[in-house]
Amino acid sequence: MTTQTYFGLENNENAWLLVQRSEGKTVFLRQFKNTLEGINELAKFIKSRCGKPKIYIKSTGYAALGLLKTLCGIPDVEVMLVSPAGFQQYQTCLPKNKASRAEAAFCEAEVLADYAERMI
Repeated sequence: MTTQTYFGLENNENAWLLVQRSEGKTVFLRQFKNTLEGINELAKFIKSRCGKPKIYIKSTGYAALGLLKTLCGIPDVEVMLVSPAGFQQYQTCLPKNKASRAEAAFCEAEVLADYAERMI
């Protein structure tokens, strides 16, 4: 179990895309359904991957708040919500090759994980 692990979560229609970063590298990508069962599975998965998870979520309204409520039940978790405007602002600080790839949802989750690694 890694102690310093960062996660980015992006809502893509009816699912949450999770990217895990450890030691400066993206090491995992997984999708979880945006249902009570899927969110509980997501929380269990995060707990199993590290002792003190650090998570960045792009705020998508009600869906993000429901997820936040569940994630806050993880011991020693740090969760940050970023607004869509804040996410766009962060992208302007990235190298052009990373910023252009961030258009796809899975890449947005990767950028959020990078954001968590730099900011938390």
